[in-house]
Amino acid sequence: MNQKIANRLVKLRSAPRCGAQNRAGQPCQCPAARGRTRCRLHGGLSPGAPKGQANGMYKDGYFTAEAVTERRWAKSLAAGFAETGKDG
Repeated sequence: MNQKIANRLVKLRSAPRCGAQNRAGQPCQCPAARGRTRCRLHGGLSPGAPKGQANGMYKDGYFTAEAVTERRWAKSLAAGFAETGKDG
């Protein structure tokens, strides 16, 4: 056998295993994806939800009750200044 192939097989055999429970109730013996704990069949390739504003559930505090009341106050204040500016 080619030495290069033999080295690859040795590395593959020593790779960490997935361990997810398969349909037979036994742990999966596929090698885990690089940098992950699960194999490609059990979600190892999925990087998960995006981080920050790309995630649909991202919250920045813009619609908190305090922020909404503050914006209403600023809007009414600006409207009051605009109204007094018309008279003078």
